[in-house]
Amino acid sequence: MSGPANKLVFVGGMGAGKTTAVRAISDVEPISTEMPLSEDATADKVETTVALDYSSIELDDGELLHLYGVPGQRYLDFMWPMVCEGALGVIVLVSAGSPDPVATTLELLQEFSRIAPDASLAVGITRTDEHPQLLIPTVRDALFAAGFRVPVLRVDARSAAQVTFLVRSLLSHRYADS
Repeated sequence: MSGPANKLVFVGGMGAGKTTAVRAISDVEPISTEMPLSEDATADKVETTVALDYSSIELDDGELLHLYGVPGQRYLDFMWPMVCEGALGVIVLVSAGSPDPVATTLELLQEFSRIAPDASLAVGITRTDEHPQLLIPTVRDALFAAGFRVPVLRVDARSAAQVTFLVRSLLSHRYADS
């Protein structure tokens, strides 16, 4: 492949909002591989992605931007390099309610900057309405200290406007650096 494809990949842990974000901005009904979780699932999470989510959106110039969501479970991480191959961007979604959102974000950024070295990165922190104690500048400062200068935004994965803004932030960051 000569250059990055019109492909964005949403990554993150279980419940971070990957499937929801892909659904929010898709022009067509996404292909999804959601399966029910076991009976001990949390009340707000009854299904999980077991392969990937796929959809697309049409850009202003008529080209398609392909959207992928990869499963967050580590035992499915063998899929990550295959899906990320040639991606122009990787959006890391992290739930503000995860046990250590800053460490989780750093781990994912390190992993995906290795898997997709030519992709631009952006971070969306989800569920901040449920966990207002997590402040975006705290995350941004920690990432900056670790060498990551990427857009970091609060995002409601259900909101097409907010997810679109995150995608545009990633694209602006990518092309501002070129």
